[in-house]
Amino acid sequence: MDKVLTVKEKRYIKNLMSSSKKTDPVMWPSWGGWVAFMLGGAVMVYSCFLTVSNLSADSVRLVLVPGILTGMVLLVGGYWTQYMSRKAENDKVLVGILQKLLD
Repeated sequence: MDKVLTVKEKRYIKNLMSSSKKTDPVMWPSWGGWVAFMLGGAVMVYSCFLTVSNLSADSVRLVLVPGILTGMVLLVGGYWTQYMSRKAENDKVLVGILQKLLD
């Protein structure tokens, strides 16, 4: 029951092993995405309160819209950070399994 890996499979494993070694030092901490979520939510809520306290067309244009957009960018950045951290962790586990199977 000895199966041989194809060239594509070997290349994929080699790329996966080399990319997992590159991502180790630049990994964000697990709470990095949550900080971006909290900052994004706080910016959105704060800009809403500022706009409500002085409701005018200028405050909507100069405070609410940029505040909501900034908050949304922070929320998307937090999601991306968590996604990349989870992906790197899964790749690291997969590389460990593959190394044990190939040895």
